[in-house]
Amino acid sequence: MEKRKSAPGLVLFIILLLVSTVVMTLLGDGALGVPGTIIRYVIGIIGVVSMTKLYGIEFKFKGFSKGLFSVAGLLGIACCIRGFIGGMSPTDIGFMEGLPSAIFMLILMFGVGLYEETLFRGVLFNTLRNRFGESKRGIILAVVMSAIPFALIHFTNLMMYPNLVVTTTFQVVYVFFAGIFLASIYYITNNFWVVVFIHGVYDFVESVWACYSSQLDGIGMPAMDKTILEGIMSAIPDTIFGVIALILLIVVLNKRKNVSCELHEEK
Repeated sequence: MEKRKSAPGLVLFIILLLVSTVVMTLLGDGALGVPGTIIRYVIGIIGVVSMTKLYGIEFKFKGFSKGLFSVAGLLGIACCIRGFIGGMSPTDIGFMEGLPSAIFMLILMFGVGLYEETLFRGVLFNTLRNRFGESKRGIILAVVMSAIPFALIHFTNLMMYPNLVVTTTFQVVYVFFAGIFLASIYYITNNFWVVVFIHGVYDFVESVWACYSSQLDGIGMPAMDKTILEGIMSAIPDTIFGVIALILLIVVLNKRKNVSCELHEEK
């Protein structure tokens, strides 16, 4: 990445985050409907185009399959499978009856994936990476620091669900590790669309069960708050995946450093 001033990237991140947050707040429940979905896709496209102009980052589709079926990509797929199993709930609606809702859920969740990955990996992580440099310390710092606001922004759920204090708090904890997980995969695969895909699939498979049940109150957030023990248990899986991804990132960084040193010695 060509090193340029990081201020424009940070300003872009703040503007996109504020605009989208304000609009989503004004929409209320519409954030889960068509208007909110459209806004997420628009913000995602604006962010991708802007980062291409600001830092010359290539958000290329080339290498998607290679990245997805690499060790890091397969770790993401494993996380999606875990989300599918963990999100299981009783169903009482037939496949065809729930299919229209499932299709919209797919579109909605890939919009969420594109929107959040654009903001926190495409813009923020790349801006921090540009600021801290390509050293091992710089990359790890960019990964961790980009995960912090990604996690904290989920406290805004308390605006709509003020009774879910424990649920939201532990959501912030596991989203922090999810941010580390996604940023690590992005760096290792060097393909933005791999993490967009993994994020979208994870959110979809975890939420699709709501399309086939008439008993669920909504998507994502429960009607009643969790106990502290339930909160801890809910945070464990994503925490484990985040730690594994960080370890894998460190291994890759050490390997690339060794290769770089060998090439330098040969010269």
